[in-house]
Amino acid sequence: MKVHLMFPDKDFDAESKPCYGKEILISDLGLEQILSTMAQGDEIIYKVCSTAFFNPLSCKEEILYRQENLKDALKNSDSVRELYRITVETEQRRRESWYWLGSVYLSAVYSNAVGLLKIYIDMLMRLRKIADSTIQTFQSDGFRNLLTMIQKELDDDYFHKVRSLLDELSEEGILVSAKLGNYLQGVQYVMRRKKKDRGYLLKWMFAPSYTIAPRDDAGAMDLEKRRARAINQPANALAQAAEHLQAFFNVLRHELAFYVGCLNIADKLKALNMPICFPEILPMDSWDRSWKGLYDVGLALVKNSKVVGNDFEARNKKLYIISGANQGGKTTFLRSIGQAQLMAQCGMFVGAESFAVPIRKGIYTHFKKEEDRTMKSGRLDEELSRMNEIANRIEPFSVVLFNESFLATNEREGSEICRQITKALIDNDVEAFSVTLLYPFVKAFIDDESAQFLMAERLDSGERTFRMISGKPAETAHGMNLYRKIFSSKVLINSR
Repeated sequence: MKVHLMFPDKDFDAESKPCYGKEILISDLGLEQILSTMAQGDEIIYKVCSTAFFNPLSCKEEILYRQENLKDALKNSDSVRELYRITVETEQRRRESWYWLGSVYLSAVYSNAVGLLKIYIDMLMRLRKIADSTIQTFQSDGFRNLLTMIQKELDDDYFHKVRSLLDELSEEGILVSAKLGNYLQGVQYVMRRKKKDRGYLLKWMFAPSYTIAPRDDAGAMDLEKRRARAINQPANALAQAAEHLQAFFNVLRHELAFYVGCLNIADKLKALNMPICFPEILPMDSWDRSWKGLYDVGLALVKNSKVVGNDFEARNKKLYIISGANQGGKTTFLRSIGQAQLMAQCGMFVGAESFAVPIRKGIYTHFKKEEDRTMKSGRLDEELSRMNEIANRIEPFSVVLFNESFLATNEREGSEICRQITKALIDNDVEAFSVTLLYPFVKAFIDDESAQFLMAERLDSGERTFRMISGKPAETAHGMNLYRKIFSSKVLINSR
């Protein structure tokens, strides 16, 4: 039985190796709060959502497949949550039982497999009931195929036969047949089904019998070996069946965990009255972008209140330079771009009213870091080292987010370093977003048609709206506005 809720033709691997810079992305883009909200304390949901985030899809069809499944999950949230609860309960019952398949004794493997199969059959019946009652409400290929498969493979006749066999296998004692070999030894030991008719009972009621003495250890061991030879094949078949069902429930739990995580964060954002939308996915070679009401999801979750969104539309742009007054929302905007890119490429909705985004092969961040004891060199060397690691891995049609990079040296040198790196990236079809205070760097791209300039909006009064608007950068950082805000009253300076 195949789940295929995350991919149309393969299972989701929760152990997949994450993309480069996972911890850096979490830190720079403020993703920890997003993942924690999705998980709500469930380790499996956190693990699965983290794996999905940091294994971004590059195939448009796979992204759209997940989007359709997630739209279905949002419409049928109670049913999806119930399916997930069943998988969680299945694992709990397995762990709480004393059944396990790691024994070296065939008799133990045999009895444990029977016990496990009884648990799994009970839970499969519950899945079937959910499928019967909800299949008409689902429209996506992923959920329809899963529920149809459950109905088809797990019909009433199947449950009747399996339960009857498991009850029979649980009965005390087994029936074994054997033949005599060349030297009168027993060969071809085979476990037989017990017939329940009158002739069978009469036959064995008066048949010759032999009881092993209580202290006959050698006899008991010999009998156990003969029994093991008879149940070898059934025990292996039962163990394989139990392992198959255990794997099915594990995969189902992991793949449902992603959708439950999406439901959790959707409910939270809805409670904050923040919009979500399913992004329009553009081809990888596209240089167009548009967004309406795009906001920093992590910030909204931390503040637990509404936050400001941004609107914009760009055509055929490879470089976005964001400048403007301090404390104007530039870094927050940059985070919203990175978050939305990752969320879109794992098949999720994004925090916006509308969002159109091209697929990118890789997502990288290069944010300004404060000096700390873990640094082995100066800030500039550390920034160049991180940039070198990105350069060694980056491919065309990737995106890099720079946040006040290369400010550790003087303005002229920092601008030149930033200009050369940025020029090399866009010349090799890498998209770049750059929040910067380096005016010479900005000025170098003023006449570049592939560059789009955004500014943190500032009203005439000096008030920040925390919105990004189109506009050529100004050379001033509006330091006087900060001065007036802080020192609104007269300051007396005594000089001697």
